[in-house]
Amino acid sequence: MNTSHITDYFKALSDKNTQGILPHLADNIVLLGPIFPEPTVGRDAVVQILSGFLATIDTLEVKLTFASDRDVAVFFSFSCKGITVKGNEHLHLDENGLIDHIEVAWRPLPDAVLIQEIFAHKLGFEPMRLVPAV
Repeated sequence: MNTSHITDYFKALSDKNTQGILPHLADNIVLLGPIFPEPTVGRDAVVQILSGFLATIDTLEVKLTFASDRDVAVFFSFSCKGITVKGNEHLHLDENGLIDHIEVAWRPLPDAVLIQEIFAHKLGFEPMRLVPAV
């Protein structure tokens, strides 16, 4: 499977180019990530989340990519207000090579929660919080 959509998608993310991500996403895309507890479904909704993410971060750098058939794993780091987070994504491509599923993980968890809080305040939704175990 040709993974050029993945390369171009991450190039657009790194360049903070919202319009550049559009041609690489399937209409029925599903995003599972650290921003919202529930899946985000549909290209317009996913683009809205990604646009807010790009407006929040300072940099994004891809570290490693590997693929197996229609599944691609990408490891990256990004920074926001002096906080650096490592992330990885499992992306799935549809029969046309478009991204139809993204599952995102960030670490370390305390910094990921800080980024989610910054993002939540910027877009006006409820931030997540780490709480001590009882």
